Amino acid sequence: MKTNQKGFTLIELLAVIVILAVIALIATPLIMGTITKAKKNSAVDSAYGYMKAVEQAIGEHQVDDPTGEFDVAGKTFTTKDGGATITTTSYPDLEITVNYKGSAPANGGTLTYDTNGRVTSGTLNIGGYTVKVTNDKATITTSPTA
Repeated sequence: MKTNQKGFTLIELLAVIVILAVIALIATPLIMGTITKAKKNSAVDSAYGYMKAVEQAIGEHQVDDPTGEFDVAGKTFTTKDGGATITTTSYPDLEITVNYKGSAPANGGTLTYDTNGRVTSGTLNIGGYTVKVTNDKATITTSPTA
């Protein structure tokens, strides 16, 4: 009597598992690198968006300033309330509201402006990354803390 057995042997199944494990070992670092790069780019993009929102908030304040004495040249603004407001030591009683949707910087981030209202320097902590801003160009300087 002849038996007809269909299926895979144990050796064949182990070979497939080993091949899949090798592929996973090769692919995982590539995928993780892509995710890290995307998070860094997201932090930089958020910094640009936040800088534009701050510029708009400062511009609105300048337009609404009845005295016309508000000047941003050389002033350093510090983020507060999770990025919802900014303050400067030059005008101690002034808090400017920043309307921004997205990943706002943590408290203590700074932006310094020139006479044309452009960012000359600053540091923002967004999404765990420290984003350094120099002459309107943002770059990641440190990786996130664990």
